[in-house]
Amino acid sequence: MDAKSTLEVTNSFPFPTVDLPPTDGHHDNNNNTPSNQAAAAPRNKANTVYQTEMIKKLREVNVDANNVGWYTSANLGNFVNMNMIENQFHYQKELNERTVAIVHDVSRSSQGSLSLRAFRLSPAFMLAYKENKFTTETSVPPFLTRRTLRGYLE
Repeated sequence: MDAKSTLEVTNSFPFPTVDLPPTDGHHDNNNNTPSNQAAAAPRNKANTVYQTEMIKKLREVNVDANNVGWYTSANLGNFVNMNMIENQFHYQKELNERTVAIVHDVSRSSQGSLSLRAFRLSPAFMLAYKENKFTTETSVPPFLTRRTLRGYLE
C-alpha cells in the first residue's frame, strides 16, 4: 500500500515452479531454459491468473491485499537486464504505473544488513520502450542511467 510516499509491503508469495524436461546442455540458448522461464515468470499468463487468485484468497481471510509489483534477487547489485526491464514494463503497463520491482541483494545482505531496494521505470523510458526505441546496442548511454532507467521511490 502506498501511503504518504511510503510503500508498505506486508505479504509476498512466489510464483509456482514449472518442471522442465532435462536438457543435454547443448541448447541452453533458447527460451526454455529454467533461468529464462523463471525470469519471465512475472509476465507469464498462467502466473498472472495465479497472482489474481492468491490476492483474492488473501482478501477472503481479511488481509489487505493489493498487488504493488514483484520481487527478484541480485548479486552485488547486478540485476538490470532485459528480463528485468520486460517484467517491470509489463507491470507498469498492464497493472499500474506505480508498481515496483523490489530487489533483494543477497551478497550485500550477507554482509550484515538487509539490502532491499525498490525501482520503477521512468515515464521517458516507458515511452521509448513502448515505441521500440530502446535496444541495448543503441540506447545504453542515454537510457541506462540511474535517473532515467530506474526511478527511486522516495
